[in-house]
Order: sequence, then structure tokens, then C-alpha cells
Amino acid sequence: MGMDLSVKTFRHEPEYFEAGPHPVAKAVKTAAADLAAHAPVALDDSGKLVAVTSANKANIYGLLPEEAAADEEAVVYLTGDFFADSLALEDGVTAADIEVDLRKIGIFLK
Repeated sequence: MGMDLSVKTFRHEPEYFEAGPHPVAKAVKTAAADLAAHAPVALDDSGKLVAVTSANKANIYGLLPEEAAADEEAVVYLTGDFFADSLALEDGVTAADIEVDLRKIGIFLK
């Protein structure tokens, strides 16, 4: 009896952002600029949320479950399991670029 050990990709509709049961920790912070839903975010010098770029990825803070407008308070997921292909990433940033930084704060990509 043979076993099929090839890598499989499973999809479902709708596509989901959260990969685990529920994010564990949440915080509320103010956005410095308009931010997309599912965007990885960092904190700027004034403590406001900004999109993660290659320059600030070491200061990653969490992930946004919903979009946020500039100067609006937004919920931020601080821990949990999420699907990498559902992240809203800035140009020049890939999920692989931030995976280790996310893991350091308790966010795991699948």
C-alpha cells in the first residue's frame, strides 16, 4: 500500500484571515495613516500604527483585523495564527520577510 506524501494545497470560500481558533491578545492603538485590513503594523515614534515596511519590520507590533483610517483607533491582534496569503503587505515586503519577526511576538503564519 503506497502513501501519497505530496504537498497539498487546500482552499475554501470564503478565504479566511485567522488560521487558529481565535487571536489571544488584542490592543487598541491610533493609526498614523490609512491602513488596510490584515496589514502587519508597527508603531512610529509617537506610538501610532504604521504599515510594516522593510525598514521597520524589526519593530513589528501586530496585525489589523479591519481597515483603519488615519487618526482612528484600531484593534490590533498581538498573538494568534493567521494565513500568510491573506496579509495586506506593502510593496517590497513578503510574508517570508516578516515571518520570523512575527513569530517573536507570538504571531504564527500558516
